[in-house]
Amino acid sequence: MHKLIQLQKQDHSIVAAVVDNKNMIISIGKTTVLDDHDPTSHAEVNAVRSACKQLKTHILPEGYWLYSTFEPCPLCSSVIIWAGIDGVVYSNNPTYRGKEENWSFISCEEVLKKGSYIHDVSLIKDFMIDDIKDYFT
Repeated sequence: MHKLIQLQKQDHSIVAAVVDNKNMIISIGKTTVLDDHDPTSHAEVNAVRSACKQLKTHILPEGYWLYSTFEPCPLCSSVIIWAGIDGVVYSNNPTYRGKEENWSFISCEEVLKKGSYIHDVSLIKDFMIDDIKDYFT
């Protein structure tokens, strides 16, 4: 997570990574919505796309987790379920977004709970939040 927080502060973009069952980073994604002209190019989606492409699969192996510098939105949370990711760790959340309106009325936790009949995903919220919350204020 230290590396992801550093990248976010350096590149001014939300950053996510897919990590394998040996805690090795498989892929890193940044938010590229504006560059790609694609509303689905969120950091989490880009990280999952890259990992799946590298491994030539649409469902990631058991034990893979996603780390993000921000709470995954409903779109990203759904991708996490469908990709078979076993756990999510995120640092910041919309509470610390500063002056921006809190756009995410459905939390990552809610989406993961409702999607648990497809794939059960563990969740660790607000991980290292003190290291990043000042970035959004």
